[in-house]
Amino acid sequence: MRFLVAAGELLSSSLNYRTTLGNVCKAAVDSIADICVLDLGTIGDVNAYGAAHRDPRQTPELDAMTSLLHSDPGRPAHPVCSVLESGKTFFAPIIDDAWIEAHAANRRHAEFMRAMEYRSMIVVPVRSQIWGLTGALTLVRTRSSGETYDANAIAFAEDLGRRCGIAIGKARLHSQMIDVAERFQRAALPASLPALPNFRLNRFYEAADAALLVGGDWYDAFLLRDGRMGLSIGDVAGHGVEAAALMSSVRDAIRMALVLEPDLSRLLESVDYLFRSEAGERFCTAAIAVIDPESCTIEVASAGHPSPLLWENGEVRELAPHGVPPLGYVKLAPQPVEVDEHRLQPGSMIVFYTDGLIEWERNTAEGLDALHRALHDPAIRAADDPALAIRNTCIKGPHSDDVAILTVRVI
Repeated sequence: MRFLVAAGELLSSSLNYRTTLGNVCKAAVDSIADICVLDLGTIGDVNAYGAAHRDPRQTPELDAMTSLLHSDPGRPAHPVCSVLESGKTFFAPIIDDAWIEAHAANRRHAEFMRAMEYRSMIVVPVRSQIWGLTGALTLVRTRSSGETYDANAIAFAEDLGRRCGIAIGKARLHSQMIDVAERFQRAALPASLPALPNFRLNRFYEAADAALLVGGDWYDAFLLRDGRMGLSIGDVAGHGVEAAALMSSVRDAIRMALVLEPDLSRLLESVDYLFRSEAGERFCTAAIAVIDPESCTIEVASAGHPSPLLWENGEVRELAPHGVPPLGYVKLAPQPVEVDEHRLQPGSMIVFYTDGLIEWERNTAEGLDALHRALHDPAIRAADDPALAIRNTCIKGPHSDDVAILTVRVI
């Protein structure tokens, strides 16, 4: 019972089932087995995802077990293959030389069992409610322990196999959901950036290192009908498929609003209304800008988003530093939306970014300082891809939030 409690904690501690199953096997050989192996797959395509021996020096020898599964002509099926084919538990209460001669799948299998001093064995199916039979769990007692399994141990082993199957099913389902969210998120980002004379755009996007935290970051840049360029960047609160789907809706709403409404203050109010009708209790930060190539000016408005930064003539300044609350709460702003307008000089550079860039160490002040230093670095501003250069300069380790960066250089 103590082992089942420990195994339950291990199986629920991580969605990385490869590591988790290995840890369960190690826990098993500390209490209820001398050898524990967990094979996943189907007959003809089986791989050991976890293996452990009570004597750690012999654990590497268990890697050979998967290669022993095939049966020689006239020989019985390997216990693992028998379970994978029938879905029923295989039980050998007493294993001696005569049993090995009668039940070994092939000569190497017989030699392996003798070398490992098999004494008793249970092989149980591992099932997932979603994917069905996914593998087999093998528990072995050897002569070194002097113990054997009895009929009571079968129910115990089958319960452990069931728990492993549930954990595997949850992990695979989670992996598929994350994959869908990441694909959806990337599909919602622009395939290319617009080209304007005297302006060069670069972008960078990177999902969180923890897949569980795939979120709703985006960047966007596109040409308007009058020749100006619209830009937006933002972050929908939350993670997963729902956040990614809502992000796509917000980005498209901003695109359409920029086509129809030249006034950025009224635009944010309209997008806020649409967002509230879709998002419920969620909120979204966003920065929106329009660049006019003829006058070389930029207009920026922000709703709860980190202010875009402008490097110009050796100084860094915030664009739209006095934003309104995030989308979903713009109507609560005490003052109207403020639009920051600035005439851009040749050689200047603007950086739009999401907070994952400056919060990767959970220290916003230090992250912002690092970004300012990066903008002051002429090598980064002159890089072929300044967005990538900024990312590599500001982030030095794993990050638990998505990162989106959009840079605009004035040539």
